[in-house]
Amino acid sequence: MVVLTFVALIAGLVTSVSPCVLPILPIVLATGADGDRRRPYLVIVGLIASFSFFTLTSVEIVRSLHLPSDALRDIAIVIIAMFGLTLLWPAMTQRFERLTARLQTFGARLAGADRMAGSLGSSGATDSVPRGAVAGIVGGLATGVGLGLVWTPCAGPILGAITSLAVTAPGSLDTLILVVAYSVGAGVPLLAIALGGRAALARLRMRSASPWAGRAFGILVLATAGLMAVGADTAISADLTGALPDWTGTLQMLERTGEVQVALQDIGAQSAGGTISGPASGLSGLPVGPVAPEFAGIDHWLNTSPLTMSGLRGKVVLVDFWTYSCINCIRTLPYVESWYQKYAADGFVVVGVHTPEFAFEHDTGNVTAAIQRFGITYPVAQDNEFGTWTAYNNEYWPADYLIDATGHIRSTHFGEGDYTQTESDIRGLLAEAGQGALPGASTASAAPPPFVSNETPETYIGTDRAQGFESPQQAQSGSHEYTFPAQLSDDSFAVAGTFDFQPEYATSLHAGDKLELSFYARDVYLVAAADSPVTASVTVSGVSGAQQTEDVSSDGTMTIGAARLYHLVHLPIAARGTVTVTFTSAGARLYSFTFGG
Repeated sequence: MVVLTFVALIAGLVTSVSPCVLPILPIVLATGADGDRRRPYLVIVGLIASFSFFTLTSVEIVRSLHLPSDALRDIAIVIIAMFGLTLLWPAMTQRFERLTARLQTFGARLAGADRMAGSLGSSGATDSVPRGAVAGIVGGLATGVGLGLVWTPCAGPILGAITSLAVTAPGSLDTLILVVAYSVGAGVPLLAIALGGRAALARLRMRSASPWAGRAFGILVLATAGLMAVGADTAISADLTGALPDWTGTLQMLERTGEVQVALQDIGAQSAGGTISGPASGLSGLPVGPVAPEFAGIDHWLNTSPLTMSGLRGKVVLVDFWTYSCINCIRTLPYVESWYQKYAADGFVVVGVHTPEFAFEHDTGNVTAAIQRFGITYPVAQDNEFGTWTAYNNEYWPADYLIDATGHIRSTHFGEGDYTQTESDIRGLLAEAGQGALPGASTASAAPPPFVSNETPETYIGTDRAQGFESPQQAQSGSHEYTFPAQLSDDSFAVAGTFDFQPEYATSLHAGDKLELSFYARDVYLVAAADSPVTASVTVSGVSGAQQTEDVSSDGTMTIGAARLYHLVHLPIAARGTVTVTFTSAGARLYSFTFGG
């Protein structure tokens, strides 16, 4: 637990200097705009307390009070907007003080301190603290509470574990320690930013620029609150995460070290109930496993209103973990959709839990487009924070967990194939649930794709996970110029031209840049994206019989646009070859190669 606590603290520090902090940065900087030296400290204390408390309790609060899922966030946005008004309209400050003083009085009465609260209401002061000071304290804390409610930090394994534990083990001391450590780690750099903003404003006052500073920040805070009100802050955060350099990628690798992963698996197993065990049961003959964990940390529900495992009792449920740029996941989708179409009327539910691998897969618009492209009609949960992934102690894309009508996990399957067996298990659990007359089982081949011995492994292009990169770089320090090697080794890649390498991807900077890969496979795919359409030519050498694909036309041209998987090469049988992609314009972001037999 000591290791996890330390890593949670570091993870919070990393998060607070990543692009996902930018949507709340104007509010953090504005905390020093009114000259109150206490406010930055109060706001950050409020943020730490709020983020910790509501991470642990928000699901239960919303459920117990039967509130809309966005109710707490909406209240927070109102608080932030009021803070903006106090900066923009100084007269509003007095009204804000009166309101926060009433809140303090109300809190005192709830605590049984009616005499003190009455004194504050009549005389305007406590025994030692002026009313305005009390209001300023409460106002600063309230602003921080609002920030803690609306901030969506970047996800990683630690935050995923915290989120899932908050749902599956909310009273756990381990959960409390981790969430407080994470929150403190995030709060310290934000406090430094707030104090830096106040120091900068102090210098502006020396130059007589300060009368405008408060109003300018007030407009900025109100604009930010407006973006939050329409949900644009999360979209902006996703865009910025994808567009800006990820200078935190190396630090976040700490979360994926062996010792940390073992500790995460230990606490994940405590919440998920371990692996399937126990005797076979019922008509299906499947062993009875643990109770399926609740869906945790879901950002958005697509094709459905929010679902819960407890609300699905009485139905047979397939929880399918996938991500839309994973070729192995894509090949399973037609089977999963066909099962849903065939058995939904008999009490069968599929929940596709979309847990992203790359930053662009966090974007709801991209996921929605993928759902439409693949013809998915069943419910999809967007698991950006790995909350449900961690609750299930999952480690694979794709992964299927089949759950019976009593809520117990009865079978699991990782990867492709065994479709006939999975459908048989579905039918068995439906029969156990009392469904007698089921449609006929599928007669189409359910064999997995042919296995290719020595197939080229998935190849990442970004610096965090790149392997087999063989381009010599120009001698000048910091140069983005690369050349092809004299000879490209098997299962390696290279670039020629001008490229900017980031932890997750490389970007082509000029027309004529080239990307080359030596592969052994039947099909070659490239995960790529571009903000504006980028055309490219694709050539295959060293092998004969290359056929047209759905993405590459007969003349060898393709267009890269939306972030997704692009099919570069299709051969009659697996073979050794080289594929070269030449970009006719700049701007293509290149994430990884993946392969199919």
